Amino acid sequence: MASMEDINAAEQSAAEPTADPPLYGLKQQTDSMKNQNQNLEKSEEGEKQMNTDSKNLQGIVDAINKSQAVIEFKLDGTIVHANENFLNALGYSLDEVKGHHHRMFVESDYGSSAEYKQFWEKLNRGEFESAQFKRVKKNGEDIWIQASYNPVFENDKLVGVIKFATDITEEKLKSADFEGQLNAVSKSQAVIQFNLDGTIITANDNFLNTLGYSLDEVKGHHHRMFVESSYGSSAEYEQFWEKLRRGEFSSGQYKRFKKNGEEIWIQASYNPIFDMNGKRFKVVKFATDITETRKAA
Repeated sequence: MASMEDINAAEQSAAEPTADPPLYGLKQQTDSMKNQNQNLEKSEEGEKQMNTDSKNLQGIVDAINKSQAVIEFKLDGTIVHANENFLNALGYSLDEVKGHHHRMFVESDYGSSAEYKQFWEKLNRGEFESAQFKRVKKNGEDIWIQASYNPVFENDKLVGVIKFATDITEEKLKSADFEGQLNAVSKSQAVIQFNLDGTIITANDNFLNTLGYSLDEVKGHHHRMFVESSYGSSAEYEQFWEKLRRGEFSSGQYKRFKKNGEEIWIQASYNPIFDMNGKRFKVVKFATDITETRKAA
């Protein structure tokens, strides 16, 4: 039978808590609080990052809207939204285009064509399209745009199309005017183009017919094929091309030779051509046959 001392000692031992449980519980609570704080910090950081990303994205959208004409379509081609640049360029209000089909901007024949249908089928396959396009304003005038039609995906699902465009009508008109002038010159004059080293790029029919060659017979060959061999190997001839390479044009009456060896005299100008950066990249020669005039003189 247990003594009173043993009973008292057992009761005291039972009443005294062990050291481990309180420390373990405190560690759990501390770890839990740390995790909550870390999660909170991560959440706050994530929210800040999301806000930053959202502001950056909005900044990009604003920049695009300032500089480009933008219009959004459903996959069937109906218009969802268009920005001010687009509406002003084509002369519409948003209410006049929203809910209507893209074909309102194209010529009726094209809008009902197989080509136009294929254009939208391609976009519906998720393939983008980028090119120069002719479109029609509200007042019926033509407008030329450099544009890209971009399929839009959400969670890997195709949901729409967004188009970014720039009005290039003025540039197209200038190009057409320039091309028209060149065509007019080409009809009345012999024209040939050279690289800066004197090799032939191309020549028009007037030039080829005058000297009796086909294009394949001259393309890639050097200009010296039209001159006397002694002149073609002379310092004077080398200086002639050096002058052109410096960007200096040359104009005068020149003796040249046809394919059959006959002598021909031309009134010609050799014109260095500069690229957009002001760098010389080729020479264009405009010529008129004056052989008969020279013989009569």
